[in-house]
Amino acid sequence: MRTSISLTRREAILASGVATAGLLLGVRRLPAFAASGDGPALPIPRLIEARSDRPVVLAMAASRHDFGRGQAASAGISASYLGPVVRVQSGDTVPFQVENRLSEDTTLHWHGLLVPSAVDGGPHNTIAAGATWSPELKIAQGPATTWFHPHPHGRTARQVYSGLAGMMIVSDQGDRDRGLPADYGVDDLPIVLQDKRFDRSGTPVYRPSMMELMDGFQGDTLLVNGAIAPVAAVPAGMVRLRVLNAANARNFDLRFADRRPFHVVANDGGYLGEPVEVRRLVVAPGERYEVLVDFAGGAAVALVTDADTQHGSSGMGMMMMGPAVAGTMVRFVPNDRIAAKVTRLPQKLGALPQADTGAVAARRSFVLDPMAMGGMMGGMGGGGMAGMGGDGMGGMRTINGRSFDMKRIDATAKLGTSEVWEISAPQMNHPFHVHGASFRVISIDGRKPPAEQAGLKDVVLVQNKAEILLRFEKPAPAAMPYMFHCHILEHEDQGMMGQLAVV
Repeated sequence: MRTSISLTRREAILASGVATAGLLLGVRRLPAFAASGDGPALPIPRLIEARSDRPVVLAMAASRHDFGRGQAASAGISASYLGPVVRVQSGDTVPFQVENRLSEDTTLHWHGLLVPSAVDGGPHNTIAAGATWSPELKIAQGPATTWFHPHPHGRTARQVYSGLAGMMIVSDQGDRDRGLPADYGVDDLPIVLQDKRFDRSGTPVYRPSMMELMDGFQGDTLLVNGAIAPVAAVPAGMVRLRVLNAANARNFDLRFADRRPFHVVANDGGYLGEPVEVRRLVVAPGERYEVLVDFAGGAAVALVTDADTQHGSSGMGMMMMGPAVAGTMVRFVPNDRIAAKVTRLPQKLGALPQADTGAVAARRSFVLDPMAMGGMMGGMGGGGMAGMGGDGMGGMRTINGRSFDMKRIDATAKLGTSEVWEISAPQMNHPFHVHGASFRVISIDGRKPPAEQAGLKDVVLVQNKAEILLRFEKPAPAAMPYMFHCHILEHEDQGMMGQLAVV
């Protein structure tokens, strides 16, 4: 099994590349606290190569992190902010040791891993303050970029915003045979997208207004891997970006500043059949895409996001929008001292099975967004990140007219069967996520989904209406169900979540 790149090697590569970044790229000032000078080097999270014979230790704790203006309150998972990248191998059974060093209860959900509900890390898998959870995860799926984050009901939004999230890579060690970049931290880069608001001291704050609880909390400053407008030294060849939207509510509308084409090779649940060329990619909260970018021309270029036009609701007779932030996410500077190991686009990645909707066990309909007016009159969230308690937001949002209830099962599926779900979002767009199952997107608003969404997924951005085909291959008894919910974290906390048993 390959070992991770040493910090010494990574630091040497970045030192040679970032030194010239400011000469090639102008630094655009973003709202709040933008990077100065050349910009910080893109932080590369520590890589943990998981093995079956020793536990992966993940410690969730309050901490302090430098976002660009000195140390500020934050939280991290075995890090000052965010967490390590954990690489697991298909077929392995990996022991984990999740330590809760917070002052409140939490959970750790393995978003995108197909594991039984008993170890899924949902709201029922509570880890008390000071306690340790020790699940064993059987990795029974193909290569994919997944992630992990807290999932305690009523406190998910605040805990994730504080910095508790990390990426997980499922590998079958076949990427080099596929012709894909696979040198972690060099030509295979984790790109964790988030947004923040900062106070005058440089501390992130989370104080959602009533409208922001309704529509989802967005920041006015863009971050990648916990840094503002970072710079990455890359080889002058093909580079793989593993893009994860770990923001509470923002959709990132990504493109390159020079509008160059790039290619999607995988989405949430694994590889597409072949690379799909795009010039723009909208990534909803919770979604992941793996893309290939060719830097062979040698020119430095920025990955930018346009304003989030997918966000906001028409509830209460008005359109509510978050901060209209557009700007640079990360700048890439090709460096000929970094060997380009992949110089050509692979032609084929695998075979996607036909999405057969003719032999499904059930068809279900779920309507997102009707508001429980009684819950709406509950308390509004407040406070900075130092206070990570609940926000009194429960009951404001519903699915099929019912707000989340830990004691109620909303759907029961039969193990080993498939179902078609129709999800409707009449008031605003919602990223819809299902635990414990991958799905194929059949249609979005009555139309065939775009080619970059043709693979296995676990999040779909519902724009009016979407149909998905799910298959249930892991058990979830009624006492420990899976969740399905909107991945705007404020909506999830407010009750836009249901419980799924698989028996």
